[in-house]
Amino acid sequence: MSSLQAHMFRVATVASEICDNFRKPIDKDSVIAATLLHDIGNMVKIKLEAFPEFLKPRGLEYWKKIQENFIRKYGKDDYQATYKILKEIGVNQKVYRLIKSIEFRKAPLNVGHSNFEKKICLYADLRVAPMGITSLDARLREVKDRYMRNKGVSEKEFNILSLSMRTIEKQIFAHSRIKPEDITEEKVGHLIEKLRSLDLSN
Repeated sequence: MSSLQAHMFRVATVASEICDNFRKPIDKDSVIAATLLHDIGNMVKIKLEAFPEFLKPRGLEYWKKIQENFIRKYGKDDYQATYKILKEIGVNQKVYRLIKSIEFRKAPLNVGHSNFEKKICLYADLRVAPMGITSLDARLREVKDRYMRNKGVSEKEFNILSLSMRTIEKQIFAHSRIKPEDITEEKVGHLIEKLRSLDLSN
């Protein structure tokens, strides 16, 4: 769906901007590949009626059939569907491991990890809301009720995850030439067209 594509492109633009301004050595190619593919299995869980504007021009019935085919082939769990598709298309192991780190619940693990590529991938995903790039705090407010309801986490657990993400933000920007507020839809949105032309087959 165009909305799912737009989300992954935006996450990749956030990651790209961070990589371009990062003072430590970073494998930008792997980070971009991971962020461009990280939600490829999300078709199995999208609530199609929630955002009718995202269904245009093909309409609800078309996307219902696509979703049914995805579920039949890859199952109902979005993470497992993504991992199955990644193996099917032959993604390399480094990119595969980076994508597996892009889970909000893994934020506490990423805090203690020395791998900044994992931190950047997870952080970039948490900077993109359904309608565009936003601040980390705004994104956490936006997902709180939905995440607690759908994932079965308590408010205390959610607060631990949120604190972990804020720590990751500080860790990343301690080595950056830019600040979190420098990453906005207006400032990095132009990178999407550049990313559309990338060849991820390698």
